[in-house]
Amino acid sequence: MLFFIIYVRRAQNVIQSDQWKGEATFLSLASTDARGPGLHVAPATSMNNTAEPIPEITEEALRILEAANAEGISLRLLGGLAVYLQSPSAKTDERLKRSYKDFDFATLSKFSTKTRALFANLGYSGNKTFNALHGHQRLLLWDEQNKRQVDIFIDRFQMCHNIDFRPRLQIDQRTLALADILLTKLQIVEINEKDLLDVIALFVDYTIGDDDRSINAAYIAKLMSNDWGFNKTLDLNLEKVKAFAIERNFPAYVAERIDALIARIQAQPKSMGWKTRAMVGERVRWYELPEEPR
Repeated sequence: MLFFIIYVRRAQNVIQSDQWKGEATFLSLASTDARGPGLHVAPATSMNNTAEPIPEITEEALRILEAANAEGISLRLLGGLAVYLQSPSAKTDERLKRSYKDFDFATLSKFSTKTRALFANLGYSGNKTFNALHGHQRLLLWDEQNKRQVDIFIDRFQMCHNIDFRPRLQIDQRTLALADILLTKLQIVEINEKDLLDVIALFVDYTIGDDDRSINAAYIAKLMSNDWGFNKTLDLNLEKVKAFAIERNFPAYVAERIDALIARIQAQPKSMGWKTRAMVGERVRWYELPEEPR
């Protein structure tokens, strides 16, 4: 009888020990995954399983954004792919459909080191020379497998004109805000057809308003009131977009929305700096012509 009691007690201890091990394992996994409310963290192995870039560029853009979010990095798309994500017409209107070859992103300087590590883990190589010289404001990376370039702007978009996106990077979770996407297109002095199409897609799908659910005319007008040069380029390009939209028979409301935006910009009181630069006018070049990095 004594032997039987000892055997039963040992068996119970073994069962309780196994149960505790199972509970400990569950708690360990839960604490590893629970990194804050609303943040969806991929398992540690997920990035390794998809380390190579996806050939289809829109799927790859989403993979990058999801990976950045999992790492707590504020990374936002701009350029044509941002228009593609925000504008339904860019996907459905045959006149607005186009191919996308490269990626453009924006992030903040505090995420610069983590951003480099993220893209290395995702299968991208950095342009060592360019990044050593300009990495504080811009990073260039390369997808060797699909022959695609990644351009990452840090704190500011500095091309023909400058856009400081730091205060507005959190407005949308995947791209820059609509008005900022529009500005990155309209700041191009030598604007081309694909840029015109992207701008028209935004005007097709969004009204002119005073908040970021629409094309934020209040924000744009305020920005232009302090920068005569940018205002000049914007005026010229909006007229080009309007003429292009009329020529290609886009809905009449596209031209009307462009006119509404122009009117808001013109009505905004201008700063002393704007007025002083306006006196110089076109006698001095009002824009930069950035070289395409290699």
